[in-house]
Order: sequence, then C-alpha cells, then structure tokens
Amino acid sequence: MSRNPVFSSFALGLAPDPYLTIDDWADKFRQLPKGASAEAGQYSCDRMPYVREIMQELSPQSPTQQVKVIKATQVGCTEIANNMAMYYMDIVPASQLMILPTEGLAKDHSNRKLTPSLRAMPELAKKINSGKSKDDIGGMFEKVYPGGMLKIAWAGSPSNFRSLSCRVVILDDVDGFKGDIDGEGDPLDLGKKRTDSFGILRKIYINSTPTEEGNSNIEAEFEASDQRHYYMPCPHCEAMITFEKDGFVFDYDKKTYEIIGDVQYSCPECGSLIDEFHKSKMMAKGKWIPHNEGHIHRGYRIPSYYSPLGFLTWNEIFREFLEAKSLMNKGDVRKMKTWVNTRDAKVWEEEATTVNVDNLPERKEDYGCEVPEGVLVLSAGVDTQDDRFEVEVVGYGKDMETWSIDYNIIQGDPNNPETRDALAAYLSRTFKCYDGSTMKIYAKGVDTGGHRSKAVYAFCKPRFVQRVFALKGANSADAPFINKRAGKNNKGKVNLFMVGVNAGKDEIYANLEITEPGPNYMHFPNKDIYSDEYFKQLTAEKRDKKKGIWVKKRHRNEAIDCRNYANAALALAGIDDHILNRGKRFGVVAGVQSASTTKRRRVISRGRR
Repeated sequence: MSRNPVFSSFALGLAPDPYLTIDDWADKFRQLPKGASAEAGQYSCDRMPYVREIMQELSPQSPTQQVKVIKATQVGCTEIANNMAMYYMDIVPASQLMILPTEGLAKDHSNRKLTPSLRAMPELAKKINSGKSKDDIGGMFEKVYPGGMLKIAWAGSPSNFRSLSCRVVILDDVDGFKGDIDGEGDPLDLGKKRTDSFGILRKIYINSTPTEEGNSNIEAEFEASDQRHYYMPCPHCEAMITFEKDGFVFDYDKKTYEIIGDVQYSCPECGSLIDEFHKSKMMAKGKWIPHNEGHIHRGYRIPSYYSPLGFLTWNEIFREFLEAKSLMNKGDVRKMKTWVNTRDAKVWEEEATTVNVDNLPERKEDYGCEVPEGVLVLSAGVDTQDDRFEVEVVGYGKDMETWSIDYNIIQGDPNNPETRDALAAYLSRTFKCYDGSTMKIYAKGVDTGGHRSKAVYAFCKPRFVQRVFALKGANSADAPFINKRAGKNNKGKVNLFMVGVNAGKDEIYANLEITEPGPNYMHFPNKDIYSDEYFKQLTAEKRDKKKGIWVKKRHRNEAIDCRNYANAALALAGIDDHILNRGKRFGVVAGVQSASTTKRRRVISRGRR
C-alpha cells in the first residue's frame, strides 16, 4: 500500500525529537568539502572543543531558545551554523531561515559553503529536491526536503521577513545588518519574530564579530545573555583560567616591531608561562562558565586565542597587533580597530568623536610645483550649491597617500549654461608636475543632490565616457562607500551612482588623524585657498555614537563633501591602492612618461581598459 507523501512529511514534522544532538550528528555524519574547508574530510568537535556545548544548546533536546556568540574570525562559528542547518534537514526536519547581511554574502555562503557541504554528504543531498537541473542540490536560496525547507536570505530586503514562520532561525554576522530596512524595523528583531508561532520549540542562533561600542548588534545580544567564557586548567597549577589579551607576554624590537621568540601566556594564578602547544590539551578539558548566571539566553565569547593548532598562531595574532600598534602611534587606528574586533572579539571604543582642526593648517607645505613627486593620478570632487560649484582636485599616490592640489569656487547658478561651461573648462585643465610633464584630472565626481539635480544630470550625461560621474549620497547610514552599479531611475536618465557618505567620512577623518607622511597621510599645499575656513569645513562634522553617523557641527562643510566625491570618483574609475602601488601614473599628457605608461596606452588603443 502506497503512502501519501504529504502525510509522510507531516508525520516527520510531528515525530518526537531524537536523542542525537547536533554535535554528535556532526562527529558522525558531517563531511567538510575539499576547497571550501581548510581541513577536508570528517568533521570533529575535538578540533575546537568549545563548539560542542554551543551545538548542544542549539539541539532540540535543550530548552534554550536563543544562543548568541560574539566571536573572532576563524574560530568555527560558520560551521556551527552549517551543522545546525543540516541537522534540522536530516534528523529533525524543520522549517528554517538563514539570514546574512547582503545578497552577495547569501549567494557566496550558499554556493561556496553550504551546497559543497551537502554535495560531500550524498545521503543527505538525496533528501533535498533538485533545483533547475537534476544535479542541483536545491535552489541557491531554497533547500526543500521532507518535513521542511531552508530559506537563505539577506537582511536588506523586507520581503525576506514576510509571511514566513520558522522553527529555526540563523542570523549570521549580525553587525553587518542594517539598523532599519525601508522603515519596517530592525532585521535582527524581524528575524527573531519568524519563530513566534513555535514557542518553546524555537531555536535562534545569532553570531558576529563585533564592531563599534554602542553600534554593535552582537554586543547588545551578548549583554542580554548569561555571558559565558571558556575556562581551561593551567598545565602547571591546574587553576581554571581563560585566554585574554593582557595575559600574553612576548619580546619585540621597539624599532621594527618584530616579535622576538615565541608568544606565551602567563597564568594569572601561578605566574607560570604557558607555551602554545599546551593549548589543545587545555581546551579539551575546558568548560564554559557564565559571568551573568541565570539569564535565559546562552551567550558565548570566543577570541582568536582559542583558534586550534594549525590555524592561526599566537605569534601571527600578536604580529598583527604590533603592526596595528605601529600605525596607531602615527595616528592611524584602523588596523587596531580591526584587530580588536576580529582577534580580541571585543567592540572598538572610540576615544574621540571630533577631529581637532587646530594643527591642520600647520601641516601646509610648499610642493615646489602644482603636482609634487609621489602623485600618480588626479581626481576631482564637485559639491553643488544653488549659487556655485566648489571643486577640489586631489592627487593620490602609493598606499593611498594623498595631496590636495587645488580648490576652486565657480560662482554662478548651476542652472545657467555659463556656470556649467566654467566647470567643464576647469575640469579639463592640466596641472604642472614636478618633472616638467603635465597631468589632467583622470576622474571627476559631481554632486547631484539639492535643488540643481536636473542641471547636473545635463552636465554629467554626455561626459560619462570622460569619467565624469553623477553622484548622490545614499540615505542609509550603513551604505557601502561605493555602489558601482549605476541606477537610471532618475529624471535625467543618467548613470547615477550612490555614495555611502558616512563610510567615506569615516575614512577621511581616520586619515586626518595620521600625523606622519606615508600610507593614508593627507598633504595640503601652502596656498591661500587652503585657509582656516577650508580646514574648518573639512572638520565640520562630529560622529553621533548612538546613531553611528557624522552630523554637522557648523553650517559650511563643502570641503569634506568635495573630498568624499573625489575619493568616490577615483574608486568608480577603477583606481585603488593595489593599482597605485604598481607606481604607474595616469593622465600624463605631456613631458616625461614612463615605459610602463607607454605600454599601457598601446593596450588601451585596442579597446581594453
């Protein structure tokens, strides 16, 4: 007698949960695929013993409904998510939703991680309905199996959260989620609510590396948990200890910042030095201890010091730390911020929310020419006002070191053709270089916001082939600096590029803090136009920690906008630090040219850019 597949699937969903937990299932069945994993083959929790309890709490046998992990990179949390998803396909079939920050990351996770894992496990893959072809293991964003379906989605689309009820929700890398999606609310909260109808049976897994204090989703989630830390016995005194940054000891060259010898850990109880090779045995005997005991949600913190042997070493971790420290001593905190987030698994605490303008005019210098040595390409940013254009021309060199070249104010209403003609003439001019050659402006970014959009569209549209880009500030505070996909849904039908002005200002203000010439340093010429007013405009904004955005502290801020647009235009022209570090000059139209420049021009003549 044949069985109705609808009733069979329904029965699977109602069946009692088995004894097998996610960690046991992974140890028995999970295969890590070649190419997508550093260690292909049979998965083993023993490589990272700290993951076992996390997976047990995500299993249906545990009453825990929410598990939250604040983590470093390369500590196994992505595979926890994959193990969880596949377990609820194979052992306890359930409806599932996996949310990643962006559509691109969702595609990447499906194509490069989850689907190859399923292909390495043919018995599980057979349970999943085929996709467009019989060889496909489900669709890219949907895996349908008896008793349930896994939907893979992204945080920026409200439709991903509508009309969907799931027992299992995986929220991955939540510090990359937008704060609000099209006015419909926080995607993190919207994702959690998809489990409401399952009550005590729900399972929610949230993980991320942290970002900035006060703006970190995972920081807030971890605080709303029992805040567990992984304790292990010291190999010398057997006291239960954790690995924390301040406990590591090492010698290093104070001039070169190179580590001398091996990094060790000092036991806070007996003072003995622990070599890294002890780590595996220590972790095997470790246990999670809550620092906020009694909270209903489980929270775990995993810094990179627990990364298993063969992955990231203590020497590598603290070599990165010393590199970041060297740059921070010069005023550049970005690498240290990344290190704190991705290695120490802690939020970055901003010490200052404003940039000090007082010493910037003192940094003005005599170039001896319009374009000094070191400049490889010029880009211009144009800020549009009702009665004028303001333009800054910026030179860029290796490691994104920059030189302000010129600042020009073109008076007149942009609606008037004469004003636009004057802008076109200025953007077409050349500048004298240190070696006698001349250089033209390679990329130009023009602000289309405000009341003169139609006029700017008319200016930019016929000049797109000359790398004149129509720009508009993105509404979202979380928008990436550049979206290279142009939109034409505007009155001028022009290629319009959205600029994440907030992200751009993060970069500019971080660069202004650097005090020594070199990577990312900003030079200014000894010209009258670079007056105190210019520097006040350049530093006209402060960071609102609660909102995570830059806001005006004075009315005039054209200089910071011009710099932002110049940086955006260069990026849209395809010039980044990797290209600049090759040393090739762009836009040289007369005088000395390098052999590499001549060769490149021959390639361009064949239509390749």
